[in-house]
Amino acid sequence: MSRTEQELRELFRSTHVMPAGTAKFAALEEVIRHADALGLVEFAFEVRMEATEVFQQSWAPAKAFLTFSWCLAAYDREPARFDGGHEETLLWQFKWMVSSVHQFPEIPLGGTADLLDDMERRYRRGGHSPHAVLQHRGLAAEATGDLARAQEYYEQMALTRRDALSDCSGCVPSSQVRTLVALGRDEEAIRLGEPARGSGCTEQPQWINSELLLPYLRTGRGEQAAEAHRSAYRRIRGNPGSLGELASNLLFCAHSGNPGRGLDLIERHLSWLDRARTPLADMEFAAAAVAVLSAVEAGGDGASALRFPTVEGRRRPDTTVTALAAELRERALGLAARFDARNGNGYQSARMGEWMTAGPIGEPVPLPGTGTDPRSRSGERVHRLTDRVAALVAAGDPPGAARARAELAETLLAVERPTEAAEAAEEAVRELDRHGAPEEAASCRWLLARIHQQHGRRGDAAERLRQLLDDTDDADRPASLPARPDLEVRLGELLGNGAEPAARYLAASLGFAAAGRTADRLRALVQAMWRHPYSDTEAETGLLRDILTEARTVLAAPDPARTTEVVVVLRGYVDQIRATGRHREAADHLAAARTLLEQHLATDRADPGAAEELVDVLTELGEARLRLGDPAAAEEAALAALAVAGDDGCTWDAALLAARVLRGRGAAAEAAELMAAHDITEDDLSEAEEY
Repeated sequence: MSRTEQELRELFRSTHVMPAGTAKFAALEEVIRHADALGLVEFAFEVRMEATEVFQQSWAPAKAFLTFSWCLAAYDREPARFDGGHEETLLWQFKWMVSSVHQFPEIPLGGTADLLDDMERRYRRGGHSPHAVLQHRGLAAEATGDLARAQEYYEQMALTRRDALSDCSGCVPSSQVRTLVALGRDEEAIRLGEPARGSGCTEQPQWINSELLLPYLRTGRGEQAAEAHRSAYRRIRGNPGSLGELASNLLFCAHSGNPGRGLDLIERHLSWLDRARTPLADMEFAAAAVAVLSAVEAGGDGASALRFPTVEGRRRPDTTVTALAAELRERALGLAARFDARNGNGYQSARMGEWMTAGPIGEPVPLPGTGTDPRSRSGERVHRLTDRVAALVAAGDPPGAARARAELAETLLAVERPTEAAEAAEEAVRELDRHGAPEEAASCRWLLARIHQQHGRRGDAAERLRQLLDDTDDADRPASLPARPDLEVRLGELLGNGAEPAARYLAASLGFAAAGRTADRLRALVQAMWRHPYSDTEAETGLLRDILTEARTVLAAPDPARTTEVVVVLRGYVDQIRATGRHREAADHLAAARTLLEQHLATDRADPGAAEELVDVLTELGEARLRLGDPAAAEEAALAALAVAGDDGCTWDAALLAARVLRGRGAAAEAAELMAAHDITEDDLSEAEEY
């Protein structure tokens, strides 16, 4: 079926919101196919550029080779047809290609070398730093067993300037740590890698944390290793493209005396081998899994059953620890042999042999909730509860089976199997409702809401909480359920902004007031004001009137012990009344807030929260005074904000206000000095005046 250009563009736009997976891949490939048929070269180029990123960032880098090669050839044929931004993107994507080619044993080493040489030529021709080229030459050398060359490239890269085409401050150390670990330079790896654990890159912190696991263990830093594992796995668990990082975490389980945890991960993620990102990742996962399985066998549990979840309608047959170890050992060694044949050495076979025989390093590292005994693992608890549910169903005890399902759901949630946990909890709710157990059903609905919330299904979690709040009588509330105001807050968090979340927070505030929970009351009230839609404030009726009535009750008798929280309420109140044009009233309230905070700080100068709040109040007060035609008062408030904040405070907004007022009264030199000190531009001033 042919498609028009408009249809293709609409289909392409629709792929932007699709999750990574076969459906998105197929849609992109369909757009490409039809764009080629219609001769839409620029559009086909654009789609392929995006497809390259999609394939590379998921688990299909082999597909990225094809789209990237087409774009590179098209650009080389007619560079004038494309702009400089396209060249920049191609040079960036070159890094992805060279990071992947050596991970496929069927691609000769000469192909990797040629691609790296081409990358270097293009970088030099564009005047770019060779930093990224050296990084990827080093990674390729390490992966093919040329550790001397890998060290040489590492040292050259460390002396080379970075530029806009270098990887980010998280990914560069990750690749360097990989080389240092292969060279056995653990302390250096830790010193270099630890600062990158705070990187905000999409590849981080899971990559750097996974690379640091082995050096942490080899240097006796078990606690840091456990935290790095927890942090990495939280980011890995939903992405099949992270198979390589998962292998490092499996190896950590073998090295740290946590084979039970490793078995859980193997059962949960073995299906990822069906769509392994690269043969290298496939091999490393298989070998790391063998290390875990061998540890369990050594403990006498080789006959233990392994059961696998259903994934995309398919389920792997049950097997035993021993049988799976044999299967994966053969798989890892077969892949290692293919790499060695390509590389002309025995590096990967030797490396995988070491991985598969990996034993504990140092003392066992405790992981909360898992224990160190191979038999004390969550997978066995799941199996035991599953069998218990089946036995109760067979015995004709549906209520008992429902209670067991609820316990099973709790366990599945604890071991991060949310899909199965939700299924078990849903069935438990249905059965408990059917057999007249409202308190237990309410507890299970709360569990179901938590399952959905913790795993990103906010709409489903909100619906469950609504049911819980609407259907559960406070008199019959089970002890396992949070108090009603706490549930209202949870629902408000899920709903975002608008009338309903504002109403939920208001209800929570009133409930906290009745319970004497003052701090919680103030926080909920602030959220009620901030979540209320400003478009509804003009009439000040209904919900908003109730919110402001509650706020006025708080402000009528402020609690000196909670000055900062009360001021936050007052500022939320000011936001609402200012939206109705009541600027003088807003200014009066801000002046009152200033007085409260200054009195508080006079007795407690060590309260940084109050000082920060005072800076904001003074800045807002200055804005209000300026709007009311009193520039002298505005200048006084802005300069007071700068004085309170000092040199280390966040004062840009106050400085901008002061500069505006100074300019207005002709003090151009003072304004210029203030602007220079706070990096304020003429455009900033113009935008503030327009606002």
